[in-house]
Amino acid sequence: MLILIKQEYYKAFKQNKLYIWLILSFLFPIVIIGIFKSQRTSASVINLGQALLYVQMAGIILTALSVSQEFGFGTIRPLLSRRFSRGSVFVSKLLLNFSVYIGLFVMAFIGTMLAVALFIPEYDFSKQLGYTGNSWQTMGIGMIDTAIQIVFVAALVLMVTNLVKNSATAIGLGVVMIVALPLIGVISVNLVNLAPFFKWNPFNIYLGMSNIGQLSPQLMKQAMNISQKCLIVVYLLYISLMYGIAYFIFKKRSV
Repeated sequence: MLILIKQEYYKAFKQNKLYIWLILSFLFPIVIIGIFKSQRTSASVINLGQALLYVQMAGIILTALSVSQEFGFGTIRPLLSRRFSRGSVFVSKLLLNFSVYIGLFVMAFIGTMLAVALFIPEYDFSKQLGYTGNSWQTMGIGMIDTAIQIVFVAALVLMVTNLVKNSATAIGLGVVMIVALPLIGVISVNLVNLAPFFKWNPFNIYLGMSNIGQLSPQLMKQAMNISQKCLIVVYLLYISLMYGIAYFIFKKRSV
């Protein structure tokens, strides 16, 4: 497994220029906060200088490429010829992707801290921002919510990538899921209004999890008609199912 992970990192840096994605994650908040004075606010800071959106996009794109390029470049054949199981290959890709997400968050966080030091030196991170707490706590909740969204969308992207054998389609779907979150929310609300059973649809769960920690459990239950505990359990079931399906397709896919 260690050999596989090393190979995955090598391919990520050589084929997908991972270092460029990480550098951009670091520079994004510095550029946004440095150039746009309107972004020198607590709302911008807790969103890592609006870099959370970049982290989502980059994470989804790299997830799609990690699988599609394996078959596109034919590198899956030498892996399997060395008696690596498809299961170990799939797990190594998941470990790579999850570590990449962490790397993107860390670089964006460091960039935000530098931007605040340079352009908003008077900023007070201990100031309360409502229910979520101070800037440190709200920033942490924002990163957790973003990670929750990435993990969900990444599972969907892996399924589509394996089905259509086309990273562009999977990337497009992932971007739509991220950008069209308000539209997804409206659709889910209308579905739930039609029939309460639809509150369990995956998009409604995705929407609820994207706001977890930002609302109190009581308000979350009122808004979603689902308790926070049930929401988390169903979310875990959905991602387990989607990653399981993605693995099944990957295992059966011809080389």
